[in-house]
Amino acid sequence: MNILIIIGTRPEAIKLAPIVTELQTCDKDIEVSVCITAQHRELLDDVLENFKIIPDFDLNIMSTNQTLESVTSNVLNGITKILKEQSYDWVIVQGDTTTALSSALAAFYQKVKVGHVEAGLRTYNKAEPFPEEINRQLISKLSDLHFAPTEESKYNLILENIDANDIVVTGNTVIDALSIAMKQPPTNFLQNILPLIGSGKKIVTITAHRRENFGEPLENICTAIIKLASIYKDQYHFVYPVHPNPNVKTVVFDKLSGIENITLTEPLNYFDFIQLLKQSILVITDSGGLQEEAPSFGIPVMILRNKTERNEGIKSGAGLIIGTNTSTIIQSVSQLLDDPTEYKSQSTYNNPYGDGKATSRIIGSLLGSHIEEFKHT
Repeated sequence: MNILIIIGTRPEAIKLAPIVTELQTCDKDIEVSVCITAQHRELLDDVLENFKIIPDFDLNIMSTNQTLESVTSNVLNGITKILKEQSYDWVIVQGDTTTALSSALAAFYQKVKVGHVEAGLRTYNKAEPFPEEINRQLISKLSDLHFAPTEESKYNLILENIDANDIVVTGNTVIDALSIAMKQPPTNFLQNILPLIGSGKKIVTITAHRRENFGEPLENICTAIIKLASIYKDQYHFVYPVHPNPNVKTVVFDKLSGIENITLTEPLNYFDFIQLLKQSILVITDSGGLQEEAPSFGIPVMILRNKTERNEGIKSGAGLIIGTNTSTIIQSVSQLLDDPTEYKSQSTYNNPYGDGKATSRIIGSLLGSHIEEFKHT
């Protein structure tokens, strides 16, 4: 069996790395190739290095001020060329990126089967997240095997008339990646941040980078962080690894630099970030991956979005949608930090997104083996 795994962004690399590693070392008759599109070059290479993944193909499409249209066409053309030159039984894509959509479309055109990792996540609002919601709906139409992380994701696919026999509930591979990262020691760079814990202040980790939060929403988020840092200046230290996109970096550094209990950093490599997360008491984020990772440490997640496709965390109490209104953010975070009972109710260690066995379920499904699906209890 010949498999082509396609990676465009940091989250894709993190969530596909356990699959790549396992396929490359398993004793089955499998040939695996890895193609990176480098949709986000600067954030991707660190993850590949962390997991010791050497790509077989590098489309290197990233350009200054790239557009969704250019990424789509460049990936479509690049993957098509690879599929025409070599024979593959499966193309594996992950999530909802433009790389994933374009690759699935290229595979469909070349009559190569598509396996979709993290299938079935939905908000059913095409503007939130943009363009990811429509991307993943289209990928589902193009895919032959759907690796749904949860029962809810499977249910969404069935509602869209996807054959239940083509859906496997695997758990999310990010929990598999998390297990690998937890075994790694912090680097010297992270060790410059960790001493903050010794100052007696607890760590609050912040990330915000989504396209729908560019502009006024991000300004509102920063204003709320300034106020929270002032309210809790003697109790909490806020650490914000800042996304390199100019729409994010310019605003964040302009508004949040120079505040004593706010540390702005360049993006941390994945293993370092997990070590930081482990030391945190709260996460404030618009990230999807962090909604999945934080419950493994019993860390509440305040979600800087109006909708989430990861409702399992909301239902379990591990996450709360707080939007991007400044006063709402301040009120929601303050209520959690000031009320030990409220904090405890959101500190769940029973992660609804996976058990660290998603990779083995996915590979077993590709091989046609009988597997026991993931079920959150």
